[in-house]
Amino acid sequence: MAKDMVVWKQKVPKTNKKKIAKGNIMAKATKEQRFLGKSLPRMAWGAAKWAWKHPIASTALAFSTKPIASAWRRADKGYSFPEFRNFNKKGRKII
Repeated sequence: MAKDMVVWKQKVPKTNKKKIAKGNIMAKATKEQRFLGKSLPRMAWGAAKWAWKHPIASTALAFSTKPIASAWRRADKGYSFPEFRNFNKKGRKII
């Protein structure tokens, strides 16, 4: 009688990390590990391939980073006005 009252449910198998095959390392990896192991090297390799195919453009890009950064900083400061009014030879105010 008591056995009839108990509801029997089939156990749901839990995923066990020990049962994952040794070759499938990405099944255990976190998102960050997958990014560092797959996406990041792929992006770096893509940049290296582009630099190999376009040597002049990559050289120009490598040497122009400092002037571009300094121009960006200068533009970020906004206008710089002198303490006193300055005029050029034609009488125009210099800003």
